[in-house]
Formats: sequence, C-alpha cells, structure tokens
Amino acid sequence: MKKDFAIVILFGLLAYPLVILAAHQTQSYAIFQSRGASYAPPDHLKIDQVVLTTPDGEQLNAWWLQTPGAHKVILFYPPNGTNISHHGYRLNTFRKMGVNALLVDYRGYGRSTGRIKKEKDIYTDGRTAWNYLIHEKGVSPEAVIIWGRSLGGGVATEVARSKKIAALVLESTFFSLDEVARRQYWFLPTSRLLKFHFQNGRKLKQVTAPVVIIHSPDDGYIPFDQADMLFDAATGPKFLIRTNGSHWDSFDHQGVTFGSQPLNPDRQGTILSALMMHLNLQSLMAP
Repeated sequence: MKKDFAIVILFGLLAYPLVILAAHQTQSYAIFQSRGASYAPPDHLKIDQVVLTTPDGEQLNAWWLQTPGAHKVILFYPPNGTNISHHGYRLNTFRKMGVNALLVDYRGYGRSTGRIKKEKDIYTDGRTAWNYLIHEKGVSPEAVIIWGRSLGGGVATEVARSKKIAALVLESTFFSLDEVARRQYWFLPTSRLLKFHFQNGRKLKQVTAPVVIIHSPDDGYIPFDQADMLFDAATGPKFLIRTNGSHWDSFDHQGVTFGSQPLNPDRQGTILSALMMHLNLQSLMAP
C-alpha cells in the first residue's frame, strides 16, 4: 500500500512540470476560442458586411448596422467562444437603442484570418475597427460608445483609454486575466505562466469617459466582485447595472441553462432604460 502511494506521489511530481510546460505553450489556444459556424447576417436588419485589413495584413470580418436617424455608434467587441453571427439578439437591441453599430471578429474568429499569438494582436484588431469607424466612416470619436462583453471588455478598455468617446460599456468583464486565472487554475503558478494579462482595472484609470458596468451577481465564471473592482478603479462618471443569470446569459438574451433564471420582460425593459439613460440615449427606436 505504501509502495503504491509512493508511486502515485512520484508520478505526480514528474508529471507536474509537464503540465506547467503544456500550459505555457498552449495558452493562446486555450484562451482564444471561436466555436460554431459563421452565419450570414439576418436579412431584416440590412447589415453591411465589410472586411477590415489590419496593419499586419490580417482580414477581419465585420458587420455594420445602420439605424435611421441614429446619432451615436456602438463599437462592439464580442466575448470569447463566439463570432459576430451569434449576436443577432444584440443587433436587435442596438436597433431598439437607436444607434448604429460595428461588430468585428478578431483574427481567428468566425471568417477572420490569422490567429492571436500575442496580447497585442487582439488590440491591433480592436484598433483596426476603431480606425475604420473614425477614418473611413467619418464618425466623430465623441459619438462612439465602445462596448465589450467578457473578453471583449479587455479590448474595449485598451481602445477606450485616452480617447474622447461618448462612453465605455463593460459587460461581464474581469478586472484582469491574472485574477481569473489565479482563481480557476489555483494549482498552477499562473503569475509566472501567463503571457496574456488584460489589465483592465489599471487601464480604467486612463478612461475619462463615463463607464457603465453590467454584471450578474449569479455569474460563476467571472464573479461579481470583478465588477466591483472595475467600478472602484474607474475615475470618471461611472454606473453599475446588476442583471441576473449565468455568465453565458445577458440582460437581453437569457436561457435557463446552468441554473439561471431568465429575466421577465419588465425587468429587461428596466435594465435597457437605465442603460440608455446612462449612455444619454433618449428614445427607443422601433425594431
């Protein structure tokens, strides 16, 4: 019995360095994942499909939603594990909010070329979408609401800092990737292993625009205290909107998966009204 136990301990000691090495070498594949097919945009929204070229030659798939009479534009950075074609519900919400919107797939996501190898790669993609809005569409920076969900919040915060924009929205976003990794992979020396950090909390100190944070206390993947930490880090006008449901739910699209309870229509309307008030959007548009 003692011999068998000693063999297990010895095997663990020998295998642990291999686990650490594998985690170090494969983390870009583990962190950045695009799942599911990429679909055509919904016909009723009359989406323009555009291809954006990054400075290093990658081709990014993007959708441009134009709403009649809109005065503001949302630049939306999606969460991990999806592509922009999975966010038709969000396009409907943007239409109700009376805004134009640009959604972009990062390299390696959806129909975009390439792969994210370094943290700066995804930031390059985010800035490429920003430059398209400002320099090709002629949108004023003051009219842009930069919005990131989950992983997209890291891109949104990077692009938003030191810019005179209308607002920054962080939905279900983490304070830093180091915080998330430390909790989820407590058995690994993540502080030394991580090559990707997304220091959103530190960067928020350079954001002068109003910051709106949307997060669910029921989120078990990125805990709600991350929203509290982001709120504390923001130095300008700031607002915190509590919703409910799991990390895979949102205020405008919820299921009953992972033990979550969907919001009733009245609660959804209340959240959307509060969000629009904080973003200085005055009236709902017809779908």
